[in-house]
Amino acid sequence: KNRERIFHSPRMTRAYSISVLVPAYNEEKTIAKTLKSIMEVDYPNLKEVIIINDGSKDNTLEIAKSLMGQYKNLKIINKPNSGKADSLNKAVKFCSGELIVVVDADSYLSKNSLKEITGFFDDPKVGAATGACLVRNMNTFLEKLQAIEYGVIAFTRKILEYIDSIYVIPGTLAMYRKIALESTGGFDTKNMTEDIEMTWHLVHDGWKIRMALGAAVLTDVPNKFK
Repeated sequence: KNRERIFHSPRMTRAYSISVLVPAYNEEKTIAKTLKSIMEVDYPNLKEVIIINDGSKDNTLEIAKSLMGQYKNLKIINKPNSGKADSLNKAVKFCSGELIVVVDADSYLSKNSLKEITGFFDDPKVGAATGACLVRNMNTFLEKLQAIEYGVIAFTRKILEYIDSIYVIPGTLAMYRKIALESTGGFDTKNMTEDIEMTWHLVHDGWKIRMALGAAVLTDVPNKFK
């Protein structure tokens, strides 16, 4: 029934202002590459990128600070370790964008990712949207198995959209309407999977959830079974 529009996403009609949040805990190996991918996204109204350093014990904070001269719209929140949900809740209070994007500190956005998703928000009932999370490192057999898994998950998540049953907007790339996010009272700090809980909360409150298969975001997966 939906075969012809499986890769379709609404065309962007206006450049919504966007704030990007990057929660980070001990991400010294990836934070600079993640930030570079965000800053190189083809989008005209990226108001701010906020890194929330959640009490990292490595050089995450120092690396982030070193990049502030390079990226004028980069901001940093440094706080004691209290978990991802609490980090996001604190950062949302400082956001000025109409849309809030959450990107994990080991994820890498494709250049068209934000343009592919923002068109969904022309529908005032859409509260959140995401893209296709795929595997970046595909060298070992284990990594290749996960690449298949991630591809299948992305495809089935799009299928679930057609019956209004997307159950998670993953933290690798999650775009929220700010007023929808605020209406829920924020991320549940006592929930182990805050992204799933937030998605269910939005659906419960009557918001629609959407996904663009053409908006790719890459992530690093484990290369050892243990």
